[in-house]
Amino acid sequence: MSESLAGQDMEFPCPGCGARLYFSADSNSLECTHCGFREEIPRSSEEVVEHTFDEVATRREIGWGVETRISGCGSCGARTAVESHVRSTTCPFCGSPQVDTTEAVEGVRPESVIPFSVTETEAVTAFQKWIQGLWLRPNALQRLARLGTVQGVYIPHWTFDSLTQSFWSAESGTYYTETEWYTDSEGERQSRPVQKTRWEPASGSHRALFDDCLVHASRGVDVGLIRQIEPFHTEALVAYDPRFLAGWLAEDSQRTMRECWPDARTRMDEAIRNACIRKIPGDTHRGLSIRT
Repeated sequence: MSESLAGQDMEFPCPGCGARLYFSADSNSLECTHCGFREEIPRSSEEVVEHTFDEVATRREIGWGVETRISGCGSCGARTAVESHVRSTTCPFCGSPQVDTTEAVEGVRPESVIPFSVTETEAVTAFQKWIQGLWLRPNALQRLARLGTVQGVYIPHWTFDSLTQSFWSAESGTYYTETEWYTDSEGERQSRPVQKTRWEPASGSHRALFDDCLVHASRGVDVGLIRQIEPFHTEALVAYDPRFLAGWLAEDSQRTMRECWPDARTRMDEAIRNACIRKIPGDTHRGLSIRT
């Protein structure tokens, strides 16, 4: 969020008046704020193709499909796609002015995109409402709230599908109660119920299909923040078109598919473990082992 981000996105001229067209999150089309021209962006979910692991590993299609440059932040490491004529900018993630702009010669072109659906006005209103609800408001945040300026940024992700077969084993514990006798402080014999656990071996299998397990390829946004705004609704994915980026920023992919795959496996393993735990009979368990 910054007051100095205007003009640092991908530019499309209006065929009517020559002004810049912007992708409208409200109408989901390109719009001209000067003459009112509107251009629909054709979409087809059938164009979104999924690939095998090896196919993606050897892809060589690069760039954004429109003339751009890559703005790299020397402070947080984020890389953002900007217009080709931009030579200096402010990082949209950390606000640092330590930004160098170079030719866009690396990076994999996005194949699909979830277009923005929240307008700038809605984002500013939500931000100002959040600021008003804080007990202690830093001066910098209050200043940004008064400016009323935000800039949307597309965040790159890899999406993984996987069919898994798991085999688990554990000790299943079943609670039962026994009566325990004891002598109280007055020498009287008393009884009380005591919970105990009966342990028995248990095993089984679990089959799961993971569809669109998302792992971010960003270095500009903390993974904890991304988790807070998940889930992303991938059923809204459409084939990538650079016109969706008109008037918006887009972070360049900085983590390869192979770098992100271990994160996807970790998320899948967590889901598999929770599913296997639910299959263990009894009241409790111990020594769970899973082979996927």
